[in-house]
Amino acid sequence: MNRVGFIGLGDMGVPMVTQLADAGLNPLIWSRRPESGENVVARGAERAGSVDEVFELCDRVVLMLAHDRAMDEVLSRGTPDFDRKVKNVTLIHMGTTAPGYSEALSRDVIAAGGHYAEVPVSGSTGPAATGQLVAMAAGSEDVLASIDDVIRHMCRAVIPCGTVPKALQMKLAVNTYLGGLVAGLFEAFNLAQSADLDLTTFATVLEAGPMNCDLMRMKLPKLLEQNYAPQGSIRQACNNMQMIVNEGDRVGASTPVSAVILELVLDASARGWDDQDMIAITKVLEAGP
Repeated sequence: MNRVGFIGLGDMGVPMVTQLADAGLNPLIWSRRPESGENVVARGAERAGSVDEVFELCDRVVLMLAHDRAMDEVLSRGTPDFDRKVKNVTLIHMGTTAPGYSEALSRDVIAAGGHYAEVPVSGSTGPAATGQLVAMAAGSEDVLASIDDVIRHMCRAVIPCGTVPKALQMKLAVNTYLGGLVAGLFEAFNLAQSADLDLTTFATVLEAGPMNCDLMRMKLPKLLEQNYAPQGSIRQACNNMQMIVNEGDRVGASTPVSAVILELVLDASARGWDDQDMIAITKVLEAGP
């Protein structure tokens, strides 16, 4: 048995597993939504009839799920089926969960006779569609070496971070910076708009200065076009910012900026904008307190 399974065909999962299909790995895929992944099947993936089939036929299984509850459900964690599923399987956790959750899951998987790798990624759907994500990897050297060929089809860089849960802690630290960058851009855009500045000129000044970066070039056109199609949704931002604040509390790090951004995205969520891009924060700023 030498096959890759992939569970979780959401906004990020579909372009990621497409890279594996295009590389000829013939991934065995499963999603709680049967309609997900039709395009991936057309490109060489095979759809499993059940979660159990994925674990029976694959010795390496990628999980790209939205949260820890979905992971526990898929893994049947806390039941005898958990041990049966993960024994002799390398579980590759590529989503974003609390570091403490991943650390506990790692212990459970290893105790059941399986192997565990924590490999969260930095990047949105655009880089995922071209295999340009950046992976942070934690786990034993042997386990990380055994999954390197899988990860490198989806990511342009794989950066070792140490033992579990250091990769997820690294992801949250990186997302802290990311949150500050995009929130600053959205607040600046709102100020420019409220001051009745020419927004094309605003964009030109940003592009000519030291703040010009890939992230700005990705978000600025969406702001100008009021295009709320999600690259990273408000729902995802709520989860990520809450994890950052919680992890800061856990390790004794002050996260005041992240706490304010969390308030903004929770406000956007309360207004019904969960499935819109993070630029929906500008609508919160426009509305005021």
